[in-house]
Parts: sequence; structure tokens; C-alpha cells
Amino acid sequence: MSDNSKWALALGYAGVLPVAGLLVLAWSGAWQHQAVNSAIIYAALILSFLGGIHWGFATSGFASKKHFLISVVPSLWTWMVFAVPDFFTLLGIIFGLITFLVYEQRCDLIEKYPEWYLPLRKHLTFGLSISLAGLLPIAL
Repeated sequence: MSDNSKWALALGYAGVLPVAGLLVLAWSGAWQHQAVNSAIIYAALILSFLGGIHWGFATSGFASKKHFLISVVPSLWTWMVFAVPDFFTLLGIIFGLITFLVYEQRCDLIEKYPEWYLPLRKHLTFGLSISLAGLLPIAL
């Protein structure tokens, strides 16, 4: 395992901890509204970051022009789901995370991904989605 993959794994898994912590905080009864809003904002940033990965592919010449368009979809989607109540925003972000993962699994760039990327994406998408889903009853 290379140093880069070790860093990616460590930082990736550490990136799920804030939402998991906010889930615990929300269910403790304290700061529920703030915990839900903070988790939504954090997850929205992650979804936008995923688009940035594809922007990087496009700007480096590894991808076609269509990847410039695809790379902004997560940010635009996230912006759009902010216009609805928190419950539906959470659902929208979960849907966006899963949909973009499915896209990445079928993308013509799949051979350019490091071997650890898709397994890590699956684990992180699962962890983040489960944590966000745990906030759904509170967001009602």
C-alpha cells in the first residue's frame, strides 16, 4: 500500500467522523437543529468535492470536455436541494452521493482511478449515507 493510498484512506475515513458525531449529538437531544444543519452543510461540501475530483481529471487532460459539465453537477444538485426542508435536503444529498458513485463506477475514466479509489468511495458513501439517514427522523 502506497503512502498516498494510506493518506487517502485515513483522511477519507476520518471525514465520516464529523457526520457520525453530529448524528450522536442530534440524538442526545441537545442541539438537534444545529447538528442536522451542520451535517447537511458538511455532506454538501463532500458531494461538491466529488465533482471537483472530476474537474481535476478534465483540467489535467485525462478526460473529455463532458467531464467539465459532469464535474459541476454535484455542486448544482446540492445547491438545488438546499431549497427544500431539511428532511428532503438529507434525502437529496444521500441520493446525490449514491448516484455519483454509480456514475463513477460506470464512467469511462474508471481505468484512471487508483485501485483504492472505488472501494474507498463505496465505504465512505455507505458510512456517510447511513449517518445522514439517521438524521431523517429528527429532520421531520
